Amino acid sequence: MVMVDGRLDEVQYTRPQEQTAGIMASFLRFLRQIMVPTLVLCGLAVMAFVERSQPVSLLGVLSFSDARVDPGPWFTMGHIWLLAMFGIVNLTSRRYGAGVATGSVVLTAAVLGGVWAYAAYGAAHVVLSEEMIGALVVQPMAYAMALSLVTGLLVAVVVFDLVRGRPWWKAPLLAPLIGGAVFVGLFHTLGDTALTGTFVERAVVHFAVVTFATLVMLVIYHMLRSLIPPAPGYGGA
Repeated sequence: MVMVDGRLDEVQYTRPQEQTAGIMASFLRFLRQIMVPTLVLCGLAVMAFVERSQPVSLLGVLSFSDARVDPGPWFTMGHIWLLAMFGIVNLTSRRYGAGVATGSVVLTAAVLGGVWAYAAYGAAHVVLSEEMIGALVVQPMAYAMALSLVTGLLVAVVVFDLVRGRPWWKAPLLAPLIGGAVFVGLFHTLGDTALTGTFVERAVVHFAVVTFATLVMLVIYHMLRSLIPPAPGYGGA
């Protein structure tokens, strides 16, 4: 009880134990929220690695003015799986907001970084073939893909959070487009010496694929909106 303006008022005090319990509950809730998107992102990354050598020819041998339309031998099914990660990040941002989406991307990067370190410096030969270990530790491409992908996904999270609202399609459209542009630019800059063709040719075709994938993911996103509603406090999108 305290004296306020000549009268006694009751003041509620929060005990340290209650504060600690609240922090722990919030932390556990955060871990529970990031678990599913992290597992899905890791699964997509594994699929991308497994099908890293499977080439994709989007339009066969079609060409206009003697210019190839398909990306070329550097573009594989692995890139398709990686682009799907932007769709998962979109849905995570819609449901839980930027904090959980960022946490999912960071945790996924940490898990995959641990796998890479184990393959490069640990006893990975016990569970992985020599071919897989060799593919994991090819440093130029590994660094280029990892840095560009994580950066692109984090940019997508920020963009989604900044523009979410009405109309519903704005955030899930702009987030992967801008994040994908960052991913493409960094990937072809950092991995330039290990890729075939010129930077401009690769980047333009790659971004065209990102744009097409974004439109496909937008349709899927719209279909899942009723199944994955925003948590309380996250409206729009």
